[in-house]
Order: sequence, then structure tokens, then C-alpha cells
Amino acid sequence: MDLHDYLHALRRRWRFVLACVLLGLAGAVAATALMPRTYTATAQLFIATSDENSGDAYQGGLFTQQRVKSYTRIVTSPAVLDGVIAGLGLHTTPGLLAEKISAQAPLDTTLVDIRVTDGSADRAQAIADATAGQFTKYLAAIEASSVGAPPLIKASVVGGSQPPTSPTSPRPGLNLAIGLVAGIAVGVGGAVLRHSLDTTIRTSEDLGRRLSLTTLGAVPAPDRHRSDRARRSGTTRRAEAVSQLRTRLTFSTGNGIPDSLLVSSARPEEGRTRTAIDLVTSVADTGLRVILLEADLRHPRLTAELGLRGTPGLTDVLTRGTPPHAALERWGDGLIRVLPAGAAPPDPNTLLSSPGMALLLRALETEADLVVVDSPPLLSFADAAVLASVTQGVLLVARAGKTRRDDAVRALDSLAAVRARVLGAVLTGTHAEGITEWRPARDPEPRDHGTEPEPEPSAAQVRATVPPRHPD
Repeated sequence: MDLHDYLHALRRRWRFVLACVLLGLAGAVAATALMPRTYTATAQLFIATSDENSGDAYQGGLFTQQRVKSYTRIVTSPAVLDGVIAGLGLHTTPGLLAEKISAQAPLDTTLVDIRVTDGSADRAQAIADATAGQFTKYLAAIEASSVGAPPLIKASVVGGSQPPTSPTSPRPGLNLAIGLVAGIAVGVGGAVLRHSLDTTIRTSEDLGRRLSLTTLGAVPAPDRHRSDRARRSGTTRRAEAVSQLRTRLTFSTGNGIPDSLLVSSARPEEGRTRTAIDLVTSVADTGLRVILLEADLRHPRLTAELGLRGTPGLTDVLTRGTPPHAALERWGDGLIRVLPAGAAPPDPNTLLSSPGMALLLRALETEADLVVVDSPPLLSFADAAVLASVTQGVLLVARAGKTRRDDAVRALDSLAAVRARVLGAVLTGTHAEGITEWRPARDPEPRDHGTEPEPEPSAAQVRATVPPRHPD
């Protein structure tokens, strides 16, 4: 993955990253609220010698600095803490109390800093003061030179006695910073990992970069809350996206709209049939004659989708000699004729591979400006590849978030094996999006994608690009 892939992963999964950041901050807030409050009390000792002579005092100061390093260990010794426990009436042991006490000597000083942590500010300060007092007594006893003589080194309490006013733990600012950094790390890492493991096609950019396919349209899911009249009037986002698909399909070949077009997909449930219906409806709205051929003989859905009788159909035309005009059914405003699948044959592949299928398709091309063939999935059966070899173009349908790149590659390989002409792809189940990199075939210069929308061809312009045909 390069930098562009990382940025693309973050841009696509920014909601996941944001959720991780919010969870990290929420965890930090919860941890701060649940952590017990601890207070740190301090007491400070000054260690000095009893020599009054300046020369001896200097030497004594150096001597004291060396000794004070050992005093920090004596502060937490049982000899000192036993007196603290007895004096304060604490119900603990010297070992447990020593875990709350620490002592250190600042560099090049004769000071000893005592720190005590406890859940109570007053108790922590009482322990610190008592420890400092017991240590001074213990130090006087062990440093006495002789009975009745003053000790060589004495300790004086110079700091402490004021309980802390704020807890030292937890630290909300630090916890929030840790939660924020952890949330960002998990979010970014998870987004990149999910992107690298995700092999589904989600955007038109995936079709272009991963499959080298021209995306002719990005069609959102049908709006089931709108009426059929609203959908037919072009007032939905899907209708606008299909109109854009029709326009780009018209200019995709360089010679106008193809005579016949196979609409297929790699796997089932990717929007193949619905795309074929919407495409023929949009083309018919321009005044062109359209025939929709249901060539999925294994799991036909077109007849039920359009509410047609379904018989006779394609199988009757190919096996029983039924005239095509007798099997064609009018649908929509009359400009759309549908040839249903008919009765299920015992061997659909053999029937679709027969010379009669190719002859039927050529005959239908003379009866209409466009013949759209709704086929089975390419990877489920060989039927779609057979049909692709006799149509003038193929439109590959991929569903955003469902179609896997490996499946799409295999589907394209099956089309390449029969030398089918893939005009482009359409992405279904996503938001209608502008495809800024698209430009018609044989256009050597990129288009200027300004703020003005792409012009829609009129019916007269579309007819002008269609080769002359035989009359009905």
C-alpha cells in the first residue's frame, strides 16, 4: 500500500476512526472516574553536623552528603516505622506501610525528602510527619558519639505539616491524552487493516484502479418509498443516475448506442435485472424502440418483476418455432417490448449456444434500436459467456460492498475468453456519484469537468448516432 491507499482508507473509514477516538476518550473518562483518589504528602529533613569550626564544617558537609544516601534507606526501615505505627495507632505492618513511603536525597544537598501516598490527605500528612519525627530520633540514637555527648549528625524537620489539597492520582489530563492517542492508533491501524483485507468493490475508483474498467454509472438502490410515476418521471436520484448511465453508454462505443447489450454480473443479487429494466426504461424515454430479452433460463425474475404473463417465451421461440412477434409483450408506454424466458428448458446452455439464438438476436436487432439481454451471472453458469459472444457489447454490473475483486476479475476473464466487448461497468447499491475520469471513446483530450452538468442528448441526437435499420 502506498500513501494514496492509506489516505483512501482513512477517507473511506473515517467514521470507524472517529468511533475509536470517541471510545478511547470515553474509556479514559471512565477510568478516571473509577480510579481511587490518592494523595501525596511530603516532609523534608535537613541533615547537618554539629561541628562549629568552619573548616571542620566544610569537611562535615561533604561527609554528610555521603551519609545522607544511606539515610534514605533507613527512613523505611522497621526501626523507624514501628514507632510510626505505634504513635498513630495504625492497623498495618512495617512492610505494608513501607510501600506507601519513599525517600530520596536531592543531588549535592543534605536534604531528605519523604513522600507518603494514601487515600486520605490528612492521614498521608500525619504519616509523613510521624515518619520524619521518628527518623530524627532514630538518627540521634545511632549517630551519638558517646553517652551524654551530642550526636555528630543531627536531622531537623524543615518542611511538611500541611495536608495536600488535590489528589495526585488519577490525572485526568494525562488519561485523556492517553485515551486520545490510543483511540487514534487503534482507529488508524484498524482502518488500514480493514482496507487491506477488504477485497470488495465499493467505489467507481476501485473499478478503474483494480480492474481497469470504465465506470459508466453509479446507481443507488431503488427508492421503494416513491411511486412508480415518480420514478418514471425522473424525480429520483436513481432515475438521474440511470439517465447518466444511458448517456455514457450512448457515447461509449464511438459509433452510437450498440444494437445489442448484455447486462450481466459476476454473482447473483448484484442488481443485474433491475439495472436492465431501468436502462431500457430510460432509453425508451428518449423515443427509441427497445426490446428487453430475458435470457436467464435458470432463475428468471424479469417476468415476475414486470408483471407479465411469461408464455410463450424465449424457449418457445427456439424450440417450438413460435414467431418472435407472438412472444413479445408490450410493457411501459409501448416503446418497450419484452421477450420473457418462457418454460424452463432441460439444458439452458445448449439452447443458448444454438445457432438459432444468434439468429434470433440478429432478428430482434432489426426490430428495435436497442436489444438489452438480461443474462445469468457469469461465474454461476456458462450461459452468460455464450450470450456475450453474440451481443455487440457487455455491461458488467457490480454491487458496492458485495462484489469481490477476485470474482470480477474471473468474470472479465470469462468474457475475454469469448472475445466479448466489455463497454464498461455500472456500480449499483451506492450513492449516485460523478465519475470525473470518464470520457467517451476516441476522445484524445480529457473533458473539462467544470461546475456545469454534462449535457443530456436529445432523442434526435441519439437517433442520429444509430445506424439505419430495417423498418418494422
